[in-house]
Amino acid sequence: MAALVKGIPVLPVEDMSATLSFYKDKLGFSEQFRDNNDAPGYVGLKRDDVELHLTNVGNGLARTVAEQTMVRFEVKDVDALYGEYEKHDGVIHPNGKLNSKPWGTREFGVLDPSGVCLTFFHDA
Repeated sequence: MAALVKGIPVLPVEDMSATLSFYKDKLGFSEQFRDNNDAPGYVGLKRDDVELHLTNVGNGLARTVAEQTMVRFEVKDVDALYGEYEKHDGVIHPNGKLNSKPWGTREFGVLDPSGVCLTFFHDA
């Protein structure tokens, strides 16, 4: 019987250098691969069991696409992760402080340099 095993989001990027720095230095991801060492257009990242890929989107479309892109990540200790990310300026979404939601999760939001909204949550 067929079964889905995992998903890997591919996120649009406006400035690959700034975005890589953000995910690696501020969010704790490590680079797994890139398509080109000099000017990467596609990069794979990983933190713990979570993988994501970044892709350069040209012609000025990156911000438009990114601002419509959202990804949710379930985490084991959302309070600890919030504390880790809160230490870095500009990581926590201005409207995404850690709090409990009426739908039963405790969560917070992050905006990456291109405008992708990342939500980190745990069931309350």
